[in-house]
Amino acid sequence: MDLDTLKLNPLGLTYAFSIYREYMEYRLTIDKITPQTKEWTSKVHLIKKPRPRKSKDGKTRFQIVVVQDENEDKVAAVLYGEGIEKDAHKLTPFSTYLISTAKVRIPLPYRVPTNRFEWVIDRFTVVEEVKDDNIQDPPLPPPTRLNTIHFAYLQEQQQNKEFGNHNFTHIIAVVVNCGSIKYDGANSNKCREIIIMDTGMNSFILMLWEDFDDVDGSILAAQVAKYPVIVAKRITRTTYGGLSLSTRYNSVILINPPYPQVGRLQNW
Repeated sequence: MDLDTLKLNPLGLTYAFSIYREYMEYRLTIDKITPQTKEWTSKVHLIKKPRPRKSKDGKTRFQIVVVQDENEDKVAAVLYGEGIEKDAHKLTPFSTYLISTAKVRIPLPYRVPTNRFEWVIDRFTVVEEVKDDNIQDPPLPPPTRLNTIHFAYLQEQQQNKEFGNHNFTHIIAVVVNCGSIKYDGANSNKCREIIIMDTGMNSFILMLWEDFDDVDGSILAAQVAKYPVIVAKRITRTTYGGLSLSTRYNSVILINPPYPQVGRLQNW
């Protein structure tokens, strides 16, 4: 039933608004959702989407994404097996979604938690994208929180250890050079060197390994003349070619994401 029809039918309009009101009553922010919460819907941004991984025994394929709500509270959402491909087209970084009745559980003990709970997106979960032209229930505004670390403090980070894991520290930098693909390391793994710089004119080499070279490296190579800005998370400090940074299996590289800090760096 369209809006013009509803205007001509007051009872229809009343019914539509009653349904909308009932729907909104189930709308909850992340902090209000627990394993005991029933029939809930949360409006969230997808802010991190690392690559799928396999469990240590190789039997289970999974992907952990991170979403945040209007208060910028975050929670990890886990997808398994066929669900990864099924929802891949629905889950685009920095798009807004209505997620309903995902399974809510305490994070598994070997994971560093994003929240006191985590969600599991399975075949019973409803994931609906909020389109840009939705006037009644528009998408969330771009996120603003980035806990960044200054390049001057990178030397203090432990070598070969993922840093910023517990306080969600990010690296934000301009890509000023992007090398070509090469093969290095004990197993001749595919990699690519990029040079990144912060506003203090401090520069570092960031090594992109394997999938990060294939996907992010290719995009950066095409855009390097425009000096793209990256936000990197879950990376490590190494001594490759001197002091440098490196991706890990669970790193996240965001290229020109819609953070205000990125906009300021693009205009630097």
